[in-house]
Amino acid sequence: MSPRHYSFASTWQVPAPWEATFGVVADLEHYAAWWPQVRRVVGIDDDTARVAVRSFLPYTLQLTLHRTRVDAGSGHLLAEIAGDLEGWASWRVRPQGAVTLLHYAQEVVTTRPWMNAAGVVLAPVFRLNHAVMMRDGAAGLTRHLVS
Repeated sequence: MSPRHYSFASTWQVPAPWEATFGVVADLEHYAAWWPQVRRVVGIDDDTARVAVRSFLPYTLQLTLHRTRVDAGSGHLLAEIAGDLEGWASWRVRPQGAVTLLHYAQEVVTTRPWMNAAGVVLAPVFRLNHAVMMRDGAAGLTRHLVS
């Protein structure tokens, strides 16, 4: 079965300074400290980490994230994704008044045969699973930065 392609986008508003917000989302190795669905992170080097992610569906994604761009000046982060998903994820972080806006975009394909096959029917559920993860990530980041 062919890989299934997914495009995700999300915008978060965090009531914290953009510099601090950018620093936290640029730090792959500590995502598990604030993002509930990030179950485990193992740093490989300064720009690469192995990450285990699980939302409400009964499976854990094993991913390797490799930062390819960290540009604090423009507020842009870009990471390649390998493992159970392949593709990329991008953060654009910028101040807007008293809050920081984070625009997240992700383009991936599934690599596991069962996900490729199940995606024919379960794509809407996979998207919902991702939406829950993003909602909880925004809340976790807010708690982390505001506390």
